[in-house]
Amino acid sequence: MTKDKIMTVPRKGFPAGILFVLAVTFVGCAAPTVNLATSEPIKVDINMRLDVYQYGQTGGAKTAPAKPTVDQSPEARRRNRMADIQQFKNERLVGESHAGLVIISSKPDGERGEYVRTTVEAENADRMDVMKALADSQKTSLPEIQAKQAEIWAQRSFKDELIEVLQPDGTWKLMPKEG
Repeated sequence: MTKDKIMTVPRKGFPAGILFVLAVTFVGCAAPTVNLATSEPIKVDINMRLDVYQYGQTGGAKTAPAKPTVDQSPEARRRNRMADIQQFKNERLVGESHAGLVIISSKPDGERGEYVRTTVEAENADRMDVMKALADSQKTSLPEIQAKQAEIWAQRSFKDELIEVLQPDGTWKLMPKEG
């Protein structure tokens, strides 16, 4: 036979080699395991307000809905004014004193100055409540607690915020915090 006379016969189906490769590929691959569990439970902090109204009372007397209770603890009040105090510190209107209280370094004029004054007074009243409670619970003197709190507040202050610093002559002076 000559080269021109050889005929190729088409095969029906897949060759055995391709079937083997496909079988090994699909059997050998397993889907990756994805762990969706967390090591700690997810914590969600929810603050809700619930107003309950009663309609259709008999007797004709109408009652006003109860006022929602607001957390009036000193810590909650301080947390609510924290942004204002920080803004005053950033503007160098107030600083931290050696007694653990906020002191006004320069009071603006007008309504802004009055707002700074009332906010600082409220902050100091709440800080004193907290420090008195600490003194009672730790059975120590209020000046000791004030000194410890002043040290904590000075450490928490950011660079260039005003803090009272003891001078060599024994007086206290408001100065920008270093580094």
